[in-house]
Amino acid sequence: MKRVPFNYGGVSREYLLFAPSTPCGLVVFLHGKGGTAIWADRETGWSQLAIQEEFALAIPEGLPPHPLQPSNFLSNPPRWNDGSKSDRSNKTEASTTDIGLSSSAIEEPDDVGFLTAVLDDVANRLGAEPRRVFMAGFSNGAGMTFRFAAERANRIAAIALVAGHCWVAEPKPVRPVPTLYVVGTVDPLIPLRGGDVRNPWTHRLIHRPPVSDTLERWAHAIGCSDIPVTESDQGGVQMDIYPGPVPYQSVSIGGLGHHWPGGKRQLNPRIAGTPSDAINGTELVWEFFKQFV
Repeated sequence: MKRVPFNYGGVSREYLLFAPSTPCGLVVFLHGKGGTAIWADRETGWSQLAIQEEFALAIPEGLPPHPLQPSNFLSNPPRWNDGSKSDRSNKTEASTTDIGLSSSAIEEPDDVGFLTAVLDDVANRLGAEPRRVFMAGFSNGAGMTFRFAAERANRIAAIALVAGHCWVAEPKPVRPVPTLYVVGTVDPLIPLRGGDVRNPWTHRLIHRPPVSDTLERWAHAIGCSDIPVTESDQGGVQMDIYPGPVPYQSVSIGGLGHHWPGGKRQLNPRIAGTPSDAINGTELVWEFFKQFV
């Protein structure tokens, strides 16, 4: 994969790009808070699967609170402006002055605009068509994927979310977007039934809603039933479907914490809980996307 420098909103940003000679589609993957594009690819193996399946892959990078300083998981974590209000990174007024950006510019970056610009840039390079463009995200990246689909549904064919919430209060995508949602049953940061969790960056308790809140609101947004039907339940992996005009599936993985399913286990288990190899999340997501290629 190659780094593609990118200036957006007066800030230097970048994304990683892998492009086979004749791509069958484009997958855009969004890392979680504190991650980087390289870290995300190493954790998930997306580039390896892209080579094998011959699809193009773009991994953009979120903006840390101090853009001119090196990214760091705890002290300068890249993140996406997914619409949540309780997960902002701490910063000082001095730091915002030093880098020449206002507080609001850092707190509320236009990531929908940035990702739209990335799609335009990739399309200019590869000729990618919206009907074959897919977006997936983990954690904060999942929240950003929900937000992008709510505001730019005409730019993507389908989405996949792993261990994240939709923070858009009333999502109204312009078209129903096929959706795959994946979560672990023992995720300490996105608990199935909701509750208070300790923020790894501020160490404060923050409240998380039940996962069902996100699933039901998104079902309404894309015109599906908010009552799931269990399609399969084997080996601790349950797949539910929400009947409607487009495929909408949710997968819960028994014993999985806040990790990419089948990933490299790079997140500290003291923060993220237990990993699981019950399912390869990257292959699961691509199999869902393939039906729309």
